[in-house]
Amino acid sequence: MKLWPFLPMVLLSGCMLGPNYERPETPGIDSWHIDTAYQETGSASVRDLDWSEIFNDEQLKTAIAAALENNRDMLLAIERIQEARATARIARSGIFPTFDLDLHGEREAESGLTNDPAETADQFTFAAAMAWEMDIWGKQRRTNSAAFAEYLAAEYGAQAVRLSLIADVALAYFELQGLESRLDINKRTLIARERALEIAEKRHKGGLTSKLEVIQSDVEVAATRSQIPQVEQSKLVVENQLSLLMGLPPTHLAMARDLEDHFIPESVTAGLASDLLERRPDIMQTEQNLIAASERVGAAKAALFPSFQLTGSLGYETEDFDGLLDSDGNAWILELDVVQPLFYSGARRAQLSAAESRFNQARLAYQQTVLEAFQETSNALNQFHKSTETLNALSDLERSSAEYLRLAEKRYRNGVLAYIDVLDARRQLFDAQISVSQARQEQLFALVNLYKAVGGGWNPKAISEIAESR
Repeated sequence: MKLWPFLPMVLLSGCMLGPNYERPETPGIDSWHIDTAYQETGSASVRDLDWSEIFNDEQLKTAIAAALENNRDMLLAIERIQEARATARIARSGIFPTFDLDLHGEREAESGLTNDPAETADQFTFAAAMAWEMDIWGKQRRTNSAAFAEYLAAEYGAQAVRLSLIADVALAYFELQGLESRLDINKRTLIARERALEIAEKRHKGGLTSKLEVIQSDVEVAATRSQIPQVEQSKLVVENQLSLLMGLPPTHLAMARDLEDHFIPESVTAGLASDLLERRPDIMQTEQNLIAASERVGAAKAALFPSFQLTGSLGYETEDFDGLLDSDGNAWILELDVVQPLFYSGARRAQLSAAESRFNQARLAYQQTVLEAFQETSNALNQFHKSTETLNALSDLERSSAEYLRLAEKRYRNGVLAYIDVLDARRQLFDAQISVSQARQEQLFALVNLYKAVGGGWNPKAISEIAESR
């Protein structure tokens, strides 16, 4: 079998039409837009820590592990990887020839009107058939590269879902602990105010105070009692949210630790701003989608040029089944079809235009994702520092409020202050305690948001090695 007439076409298969991908320009920043009072010096970036190092609460670790194993969004992301990997294999197969084994038998009865004498003829064929669309213009290779980029996008997408899931579980857990803390403050305050009401009633019965102090105490008790159901309702909602993230039906989740027991780094950094492009899985996912769109532009351009289809078969053909494999029955055929697109009412040009538009959309989506990542990281970095300042200030306020209440009660007993001043001091301490609880929660929120914003807790090299080994 002589294949040399087709050799030039095979050699031409190295041609590739279409644009070669280049990362688009993005607005670069040299440093994070943060308060000038915060200088990132020395300490390692929070992104280099594993989530198990950031969150030292064993109950939270268990919740995160359960979510990574059972959360339906996480499982869906893993299934998308499987689908994308299979699709990439399908696209890769288009580069190579296809082979089929054909065993064919037929019997034909001739017409007596056209053949004299009429005969019945048998024909048996046993052959290997080959078909190959030679990739002269790179259409198949572009399609293969696009599918592989979409597979990598699915890998990065799963990492983005994983990072978001860890953050969502931690946020829900800390919110639940915060509500537990505020519920405890409300209940302790209610007990204290009920005792104060009893004392006010006894003093009134003894003729030491007026009815006004009793009513004022009663108002404080009712106000405190009214807040407890609201906190309990919020707590139930967050419990259900956390259960859903963990892939569980609604269930009660008892908190084993307090907000103040969690690890908070003394200082945090976000690393170099330029490194964010290689750390955020959502950025890397959108870039792979952009690469895929670029490759599909090349495939659409190649579709405007002639296609070369090489087909052939090699095997045995005979009229007697018993002699099917005799050497005299050798038969082969080799065909080359060249098809030049001629008239499709502008469809192929429109397909190219659509592919170019999808590329432009993907480019804009990538640039927008980068801008949003810079914004989120800057906000999270400032949020962490400001939340620490706020917590410190409110802790001072709580201590001052406790001292103010102690002195107010003492001066009230000595007849220097009115009872309304004591009630005011109690309200200030209660508000300060609630604010400190919320500030501790916000500080933990800020740590989680920063950890998510810088793309912490995963190793990008694992997916890069997949691309390099292709």
